[in-house]
This record gives sequence, structure tokens and C-alpha cells, in this order.
Amino acid sequence: GDMKGGWGGGEMEAFGGGGKGGGFGKGGGGPKPRTRISEVAITGEIAEWKGTYGWLRPHAEISHPSANMRGGKVFMSRKDVVGSVDLNTGTMVQFHVYEDPTGLGAEEVTAF
Repeated sequence: GDMKGGWGGGEMEAFGGGGKGGGFGKGGGGPKPRTRISEVAITGEIAEWKGTYGWLRPHAEISHPSANMRGGKVFMSRKDVVGSVDLNTGTMVQFHVYEDPTGLGAEEVTAF
């Protein structure tokens, strides 16, 4: 019988740690760390909408050191929008503001 050929051969290498675990530290991979800076949701309108992301113009100025990094505009991503709403340039939204290493962004965005 050829029983001993099935096991033991290449099987152990799958658990040997090869190939796995190289994904960290390359940068650009996962989400960047966010710090929420708004205590209550603020309102604004979409200044520019690209389909999967866009730029918000807050109705009230955000008092934060990073607020002027993008000319006062706040980045928003489709995945931070609550519900499946149609977004267009000029849509009024309510959102929380977070800070990440690239500037300010919007999360928990809801249209109204």
C-alpha cells in the first residue's frame, strides 16, 4: 500500500509561515488612523462629487489646525455614507468630522 505518500510530504510547509505575514508595514494598505474631532454632527454640502468620493464644503468653518489643508474642503468617501442615497454636487449632508494624516474627512454622512 502507498499510504505514507499522502501525508507528511508537502503538507507541513503550508504551516511553516512561508508566504504569509509579509503584508504589514508597506503603507498604503489599510485604513489610516482616524481621530474624530466633531462632538456633534455638522452640516455642509457636496462641493464636488466623483461617484465614489467627493469634497464637502461645511456650512460653518471648522476650527481645527488641519481645516485649511485642502482649502477648507472636507474629504468624503462613499463608504462613509449612511444608507444608499444618491449624492450629487450640491447635495446637503450632515456628517461628523475626523482627522487623519492627510487632513480632514467626513464620516457617518447622511443626506437630508
